[in-house]
Amino acid sequence: MDFSKALPINKPALWQLQQELMSEAEALFGTRDESKVIYQPDWHVDGPHIRYSANKDGAFAELSFAAQTNWRLAVYQLAHETVHLLDQHGGQQTILLEEGAAVRFSLDMMDKYGFSTAGLPSIRSYREALFLFNSLGAEPYKIMKNCRVGSLEFNGIDSAVLKSETKGLTSADIFKMLSKPKMR
Repeated sequence: MDFSKALPINKPALWQLQQELMSEAEALFGTRDESKVIYQPDWHVDGPHIRYSANKDGAFAELSFAAQTNWRLAVYQLAHETVHLLDQHGGQQTILLEEGAAVRFSLDMMDKYGFSTAGLPSIRSYREALFLFNSLGAEPYKIMKNCRVGSLEFNGIDSAVLKSETKGLTSADIFKMLSKPKMR
């Protein structure tokens, strides 16, 4: 993607990025829930977050207004929210492990597109989530994909699935990974 041709506020450019990120996310975490629509990203004063349609047939990422003119921020936010679009929990809180996967994916996509990841994530709860995701082992994406596919969705992952896919995690680590804290 050539970021020099348009700003993120350009809807076709942002939609192209969304589609590229979804392809990458599906390769790493497994296919998305095809019964749900992914609508084009938008902007919101309280973004970034996922916004569900009124009838919950789909959702879209709402990015912060600051990302409208900043590709680095747009990639960081949209990549993170793309992971949440895979399953679309309908507004249910996500497990901390999914948040960690979203943070790691966003950082890796920033690297892929040539943006600095310095200082990210800046929020403590997201740093903790990233640490837990990385503690899955040498191949956290593969482990997470196996867990998600075997459980049908991120929120379906339970302690038995995590124990079967990982070695060396303590019960306390697994409990934290499966917790559903408010992130910000």
